Amino acid sequence: MVSKPLLLSLAPIAASASLTPIPGGSLISSDCIFTVPNGETVSVDHEVISKMESCRSSKPTQLVGDAPYTWGTEQIYAQDVHLQNPDAQWLNFTADWVVPPLPEKHSGQVDYHWPGFKSQQPEMGYPVLQPVLQYGQTGMAKWQLQSWFVHGGATTAPAIDVQPGDEITSYMSFDVESETWTVYGENLSNNEKSVLTITKEALGGYDFDWGMVVHETIMAKASYCSEYPASAGIDYTNVYLDGDAPEWTERVQKTDCEQQVKQGGGQVSFLWDATK
Repeated sequence: MVSKPLLLSLAPIAASASLTPIPGGSLISSDCIFTVPNGETVSVDHEVISKMESCRSSKPTQLVGDAPYTWGTEQIYAQDVHLQNPDAQWLNFTADWVVPPLPEKHSGQVDYHWPGFKSQQPEMGYPVLQPVLQYGQTGMAKWQLQSWFVHGGATTAPAIDVQPGDEITSYMSFDVESETWTVYGENLSNNEKSVLTITKEALGGYDFDWGMVVHETIMAKASYCSEYPASAGIDYTNVYLDGDAPEWTERVQKTDCEQQVKQGGGQVSFLWDATK
């Protein structure tokens, strides 16, 4: 029997009109990603919520690697830190960082960098709120900043283009009185913003009890280091959960590029060697 070839390029992902990668998730039908204007409150009766529910029931997500055109690739939290609130959900999360250089190699990979809130487990496939710095999301070799809610379908604020060296500030905040979440990302270099406002009821009533900072990748399983940003890593500063600088649980699931995690004093650093 002749074995099927292992495909190491992600270019076919961008070519597919039906499935699109999403941060904190997997592959999803492209018509299940809904963008709303900055600051528009998405409540339970908003039209995108019924569309999200329809997507969850009729168009389930698919893991990267299961589709024939993604053989040899994977979507993984390559590096992350996470912490659970044992008593209730978290209410506030701040994080700042600088947009890293572009990768030396563009092979159709998608590269995500985000602080986020997860419900239930710090794993892909669970509900997540996140301001995301993303490379290759649109199939193009550029960085964007976009605020997301992902659960089956995805509701987002508009994506804004950012450049290497731009300073990003972000927060996620829950207003207890209105029971509304704000997911906020701003490029301090020009004050452009991506702001998602959505009620807890519209999110499904979930408590977001996990805080995370994540380097998430969709790329080849091996020989991928040059697809990382052409830097020694990325530093998050002003990293506070409900006003405190926590001691995080660290996780490194990819080590081919000498990936490491360092933390302390309100800072989280993900390190790598893109020349390996």
